[in-house]
Amino acid sequence: MLHELVLRNGRIHTMDGNGTVVSSVSIEGGRFAALGGDVQPRGPDARVIDLQGRTVIPGLIDNHIHFLRTGLLPGHDMRLLETSFSIDEALSVIRDRAGKVPDGELLSAIGGIHPGQFAERRYPTMGELNDAAPRHPVYLSISNWGPGATNVLAKSLLEDLGVPVGDDGTVAKGQDTVAAWEALSQRHSYEDTLRQTASQMDHALSMGLTNLFDMGGTIPAGGWLDPATGYNAILDLMREGRVPMRMRVYLPVLDKDASLPDLMSRLDYTFNEFGNDVLRIAGIGEWLIPNKLQREQPLPELYADSVRAVAERGWVYKQHLISLAEQREHLRVWEEVNRSVPIADLHWSMDHCYGIDAETIDRAIDLGVGISSHSSPYLEGTLKPPGNPPFRMILDSGIQVGGGSDGARISVMNPWVMFYYAVTGRNHAGELINPDQTVTREEILQIWTRPQGWFCKEERNMGGIAVGKFGDLAVLSADYFDEAAVSDDQIRKITSVMTIVGGRVVHNSGELGDHALEALPAC
Repeated sequence: MLHELVLRNGRIHTMDGNGTVVSSVSIEGGRFAALGGDVQPRGPDARVIDLQGRTVIPGLIDNHIHFLRTGLLPGHDMRLLETSFSIDEALSVIRDRAGKVPDGELLSAIGGIHPGQFAERRYPTMGELNDAAPRHPVYLSISNWGPGATNVLAKSLLEDLGVPVGDDGTVAKGQDTVAAWEALSQRHSYEDTLRQTASQMDHALSMGLTNLFDMGGTIPAGGWLDPATGYNAILDLMREGRVPMRMRVYLPVLDKDASLPDLMSRLDYTFNEFGNDVLRIAGIGEWLIPNKLQREQPLPELYADSVRAVAERGWVYKQHLISLAEQREHLRVWEEVNRSVPIADLHWSMDHCYGIDAETIDRAIDLGVGISSHSSPYLEGTLKPPGNPPFRMILDSGIQVGGGSDGARISVMNPWVMFYYAVTGRNHAGELINPDQTVTREEILQIWTRPQGWFCKEERNMGGIAVGKFGDLAVLSADYFDEAAVSDDQIRKITSVMTIVGGRVVHNSGELGDHALEALPAC
């Protein structure tokens, strides 16, 4: 029987580049089948949902996020702290989370937060954390380098594990924070990883995210995802029918040896672009060689050999590039390889690209590569080099551009916070750090939806609302497009009241009625 869903009485922004807004759509067999002013169900078993005038957008696609390693975060992650902007709001999140977690279990926020985001410009005190969660250890930290804050139970837990903690509950920046991560990680079981990964997917769906481009994890301590075993959790959840959103996986490579053992094993024994509509291998990235080597000037010869091998095998490739010097040097190698192995049809991209200039963008356009421009400086960015993403320049250049977060360790997972940064140029503390490079609300939403399929060779499947594309969308808690009703600051508080993937309701806050959640079909 064909699965049919009809959504009516909404303001559905298709993001087709022409500003088209319709009031109804239908989704059949997981893809948009019709859109217009009065779409009617075709079958007697169609599910019909009244949108009650809500604003609807295509499902959001983050084209650069380190999502799977969030399953390794110790304890019960409190991702909602990303959008807490006062101590009272933070304590409310902690109090609520404590009420849903068994007594004695760790509550954590490791990455995605910064004490400067709170109006008081500090972490909650040990006493405040004690009062909010008297029966749970609580540990907060800036990424995996700190500093961090604890309540008395977490202080006791960490000290019992050999980690120094100050009298006020502070975990010092640097080695003490690394030690805290390593100690807590030893207590984190595979069942915890499954639970945490499932919980993170639920959270992503509540923000309107329906597709994540996972970039692995190659940084020690809080950033490591074992390339041999790190993908087991998402595969096991997939087998159990517990993956309610789409994921595109990019495989990092860390070769130091000129024989390229890591890369060649990937290319020889991994099926390129293998998977299904839910979970698929998309390409190589965001590394071909370790971070220390990829910053060398000039790049080592083994990098050129790696680039040539990826091009010859026809793989998509996304490369982490921060400084302008890195961008120019990597493009030099790509241009050299392109002379013998054309790369324009391979959908390669330069990722991050803070401080990129017009000349470098023009070189990328000539090669046929794109730019994945990310809002991650929101959390710790400043006006200092390497700078911030020049959104305005990049968009005006006409290059293929997509958007992402680089979450969820050095950056947040929440896409609406990323949109706030792109629209205002302001960081977590409200400081203007990206002047003259802001974009409109519609422009940043556009690059998080319509063009994203290009970066994994799935333009016909994903990005925007159009007949034949994946039936993925988000019904918003507020009208993002109405600047009078939703201020720039309030953008950060937007959520999805209902998220749909492949015509299935996978998140429902209850505001549109009691619509049961549905699992995605087994593939």
